[in-house]
Amino acid sequence: MKSKNEGPGSRIRRPGSRVAGLLALVLATVPLGKGQLLVAQDSPGGRPLSLETALNEALAGNASLRIAAARADMASAAAGGASSVYWPRLDFESGFVRSNDPVFVFGTKLRQGTFSEPDFEVGALNNPDPINDWVNRVSLQWKVFSPVDWTSRGAATLEADAAGWSAARTREATLTQTEVLYREAQRRGAQLQAARRAEASAAANRDVFSRRVEEGLLTRADLLQAEADYSFAVARRVDAERLDADARRRLAVFLGGDAAEMPVLTDSLNLEAPESPAPNADVSTGFDPSVRADLLALSSARDAAEAGAKRSGRQYLPEIGVFGNYGIHAADAFRKDGDNWTVGVGLKWNIFSGFSRSKDKQRADAAHSIAETRYEEALRQATAEMAEARDGVSSARHAVAATLAADAAAEAGAELMRRRFEEGLATAADLLQAESRRAQAESHAIDAQAGLRMAEARLRFVTTLHQDGNDR
Repeated sequence: MKSKNEGPGSRIRRPGSRVAGLLALVLATVPLGKGQLLVAQDSPGGRPLSLETALNEALAGNASLRIAAARADMASAAAGGASSVYWPRLDFESGFVRSNDPVFVFGTKLRQGTFSEPDFEVGALNNPDPINDWVNRVSLQWKVFSPVDWTSRGAATLEADAAGWSAARTREATLTQTEVLYREAQRRGAQLQAARRAEASAAANRDVFSRRVEEGLLTRADLLQAEADYSFAVARRVDAERLDADARRRLAVFLGGDAAEMPVLTDSLNLEAPESPAPNADVSTGFDPSVRADLLALSSARDAAEAGAKRSGRQYLPEIGVFGNYGIHAADAFRKDGDNWTVGVGLKWNIFSGFSRSKDKQRADAAHSIAETRYEEALRQATAEMAEARDGVSSARHAVAATLAADAAAEAGAELMRRRFEEGLATAADLLQAESRRAQAESHAIDAQAGLRMAEARLRFVTTLHQDGNDR
């Protein structure tokens, strides 16, 4: 069970991992057992953050994910708007006109039903008095046969599907990148603690060497070497502090927060041998990249491009529509002097448009070819990515096992070398080299463990499938 005081990048240490006198310089002395957690650093100011919490915050606050979701909403709205082609258009018009234009006056009197015999006089026809016309009209238009618009609606629906799958893939990528950044912050935190332990060990060596120089057991050159090692350890610790802060700052920004509010990681990076995979846990079995979210997006984009090509070809077909309107005319508002209605059916057929339709068809065919090529290339890349990620996990597992073995050997060697040094059987240089190897081995083990966690996250990302093709 994790300690409630668990700090960023905390790691599991084996029994007897450090001499108690050296650890007392920077660590609180705690009993250690196999699998126990050693807190090696007081938590800096900041809010506690677990990996699970980071994943949830990324889904709520990551900018790229919000943009992808908004684009999906835009595409869905566009598809809904394109479906209006299946519905009639109904308009209402209301207006007032006053004119003495002879044609207007003649027609308006007919519409209002006020035309009389005196209106046939030549003078009245040529120079009529102004007349008012209040008009209220309802009109309807409906394309009952429109191949171009119908195909456009299908293309818009497919584009909305593509945007939805892209948003789903962005969500998966956001979760993966969050885990990668969290693991990187864990790695930097663990490296910082390792650097502090190395600094404490170097400081202890320097103090021991200083006393032995005073006792005449070591030379001034030995002390200078110990002081140099201590200075290098301080420099590495300072650099590790910077890298740790940078990693936590990047994580905070990715989650949608402020860079100044660096989180304190509560999940530890445990240095332990990886569990053996199940005998039949080969992710390549049954792997179908065509049902991965990004491939589904490209497939929908390809189908949309194909619909666009069909649309261009159907521009040569005619359109058939029906229309109708009903109007009320009056000399005064809120009155009905006369009404009229019109209904009809029409055909529109563009016979020639300056070769623009043929060029548009060429462009649409080329766009379809590009979309098809991208999809086929992505299929091949997805298979290669799966193989690379699988091999990456396998390699990372071996690296963890090897570095843990090297860390254990280097630690045991350093402890043995210290005892030999205390017994006068090893030189100061031997001790400093052993301590250096121990620090390097621990650093490599931390890197390998973090690398394994990142490799596992990438493998999950490249093999996340949507079997029914509709569960985004």
